[in-house]
Amino acid sequence: MKPRRDESKFQESELKELEELELRRASYQRWYHAKRRPKEIRNVIAQLVQRKGYAQVRAAGARDKAWQAAVGEQLAPSTRVSGMRRGVLEILVANSLLMQEFTFRKEELLASLQEQLPEEGIKQIRFRLGKID
Repeated sequence: MKPRRDESKFQESELKELEELELRRASYQRWYHAKRRPKEIRNVIAQLVQRKGYAQVRAAGARDKAWQAAVGEQLAPSTRVSGMRRGVLEILVANSLLMQEFTFRKEELLASLQEQLPEEGIKQIRFRLGKID
């Protein structure tokens, strides 16, 4: 029995669909397996450092040293770097007299800190009264 013309067209369209489906499957497999490549060690370490906050601890130590260098040995024990938020470095000061002195020297201190820590992006310094341990 000879296949009819309609049946042969139907078989051809089925073959085209199967070929297209096979191409899609192969493309998906390449995409899926490409995502599962081993991660680079530098990326893994960077993620670990970020999650554990080691970079922040190291940066805080650098800020403390820079602040002590900017202020000087005499005034440094009466102050403490509290933290940094959105480019604003917060400094705890032991008393209001020192706070006023630092307010007068704010531009000078800011320039010194920006020179020592250019990667920190310090835009402003804010002083607060607080207990220094």
